[in-house]
Amino acid sequence: MAVIMITDLPGMDLDMLEGMRQAGVLDRMASASGFLGHWSGRTGTGYRVVEVWDSRDAWQDWYDGTVKPNMPPGIQPTEPTFLEVETEVRPR
Repeated sequence: MAVIMITDLPGMDLDMLEGMRQAGVLDRMASASGFLGHWSGRTGTGYRVVEVWDSRDAWQDWYDGTVKPNMPPGIQPTEPTFLEVETEVRPR
């Protein structure tokens, strides 16, 4: 079953995000196995990420293989929250 993953990146700023983009992380995300969608934005303390994946394992493989090695120094994501997708509504 698909899962929603939510995590915060305290201390993350737009320059750090640009560094991850330049490292190719966001480009590789679009073709990652099990990836269904990504939404993110600034918070008062950093950055919040919301993603939908086919499974928790698909997200973990992506995170361990691509995100973690490219995380800016000093940025420690919060423990992710996972919710099973029970309802989905898409635009017509």
